[in-house]
Amino acid sequence: METIKTASFEYLISLAKEQPEGGYLFVLDGSSYRIQDVLEISKIAEKHGYIVIY
Repeated sequence: METIKTASFEYLISLAKEQPEGGYLFVLDGSSYRIQDVLEISKIAEKHGYIVIY
């Protein structure tokens, strides 16, 4: 049986920490991502099996 994971977009954005050199550090399920725009978060979350709620 597969687990269904959901997360609100607002919550996911709160996980992104702005970096002094620019961009954001986004950590999800122990994996770190350096992103330039918070709009990249949805695609990353979907790759981790999340259903993103807007």
